[in-house]
Amino acid sequence: MRGYVFECRVVLSNTTLFLDQTRLRLAGYYEIMIDHGTVKTFVFIDGYATTGAVDGGLRMRVGATNLVSSHAIRTAFEKSILDVVPSAPEKIAWYSVGQGQPVTI
Repeated sequence: MRGYVFECRVVLSNTTLFLDQTRLRLAGYYEIMIDHGTVKTFVFIDGYATTGAVDGGLRMRVGATNLVSSHAIRTAFEKSILDVVPSAPEKIAWYSVGQGQPVTI
């Protein structure tokens, strides 16, 4: 499933809280969640979202079979950040994997 893949990195002080709240908020939308400790993968019908704690924040990667599904998954995670994190960033910049500026990991 490499149709549309995007990444971003967001500075968050408590990634564990965000991931727990996101898991609960999106429970009706994803098919399964795969837990690899600090990395969690949410599998949707037409895509996936992988989230992992990185130094001082969270790295997210979204992949989907079409642009609409990719946008919907990214929007769901952005909305969760705005709702859960008190000091959420005003804007989240997503970069297409393999195009544009590299994502800092």
